[in-house]
Amino acid sequence: MRSRNSLGALTRAWLLSCAVGLMACALPAAAGAATTPVTPTSLTDCGGTVSPDSGGAAADEPNLIDYKFNCDGGITAYTVIVQQQGDSASGGTIDDYNSAPSVFETDGVTPSATLSITCEGTTPSNGINCNLGTFGKQLTDGYFAEGSVDPIGAYCKHLPTDANGKTITKPGTLAIPKATVQLVVTDYTGAQDGPFTLGSTTKCKSVPNVVPTPKPKPKKKTKTKPATPKKKKGTSKTQATGKKS
Repeated sequence: MRSRNSLGALTRAWLLSCAVGLMACALPAAAGAATTPVTPTSLTDCGGTVSPDSGGAAADEPNLIDYKFNCDGGITAYTVIVQQQGDSASGGTIDDYNSAPSVFETDGVTPSATLSITCEGTTPSNGINCNLGTFGKQLTDGYFAEGSVDPIGAYCKHLPTDANGKTITKPGTLAIPKATVQLVVTDYTGAQDGPFTLGSTTKCKSVPNVVPTPKPKPKKKTKTKPATPKKKKGTSKTQATGKKS
């Protein structure tokens, strides 16, 4: 007859073997249940343009420009970046922006009845962030987003202005180059694509890189008057005819 201690030892050994066996069975199952995270893949290509806003001058926003773009894949968010030389002094290039851009179908004319965009950002700054407003919502591939941003300076190459808004024409003054407008999107895979440069639809006026120094005006030459010839003493009529008086 076995003692109580030996029976207890056998029981503990049996329980331990069962526990090890259960762990051995459970571990492969747990390992098999683990999923590998999907890495976002940059697949989307976008293109678009910028143009002067036709109503900007009337709204006292002469520098206002419109942007319009579409992509070949669905996107959930985008960022518009505007950079121009000299913007660091004021804290950024963008002075204002449209917080609710429009969405058009693939024809670029018909407004979308179901999609809308919301934009946010601080001003002045170099960029604004926009999204579809609802988690998981996408801008359908081929659909157009159209909004506006208001740069502090003119979009095209121009000469700087003083505090009163008057153009500085002092010789040697450097011109401010044309602004660069770029687009970065977040596509349906979660990847960021871009930056894509949005080109201008209008041709900018020609502006010199530096205000030239005017050429000195040639000195006017003083014309000397020709000397008046001395009149010859005339002969008398008698002498001329040879007649005696």
